Amino acid sequence: MAIKDVQAYIDRHGLVETEDSEVDKPIWRKPGFGGVRGLLEIEEELSRFLRERRDAQNLNREQVGMMVGLHQEIYARHERAGAKLRVARLLHLAELLDFSPIEAIYAAEPQFFGETEQEAETRYKLVMRMLDLPAATAQNLLRLVEELSPDTGAENAANPPDTKRRG
Repeated sequence: MAIKDVQAYIDRHGLVETEDSEVDKPIWRKPGFGGVRGLLEIEEELSRFLRERRDAQNLNREQVGMMVGLHQEIYARHERAGAKLRVARLLHLAELLDFSPIEAIYAAEPQFFGETEQEAETRYKLVMRMLDLPAATAQNLLRLVEELSPDTGAENAANPPDTKRRG
């Protein structure tokens, strides 16, 4: 059942009404560190990130296009923010270009990781380090974190709280 007062939801989540060149109607967004960025700006950051990752793997657009089943010019549109990047395609590219989708999110919208740039960077670095841990170490770290915050451990795993931070 939907909530009755969408304005209360908007207020509680700190959303602001904004215009965006990509959408014909007003939309609500959460401001980032530099205010509300347009959806095209987010696409451009993701595009820059993809180019950097492709270059880091010493691949050209034709090679990546072939691996994702696209002509190089079609793939190039993703790297120029000329084509919308679907989540499924981003996940596929993460497999091919050896990056975590978390890296792409941080590159495009770091405010998902914290209230300040410093907090976001710290949390991002922590998440990336956790991804590199051996499974047994990760399990031990999870137990430790749950012991340090017993009121939120297992409960949050099943039902993540509705907070300002996501990531």
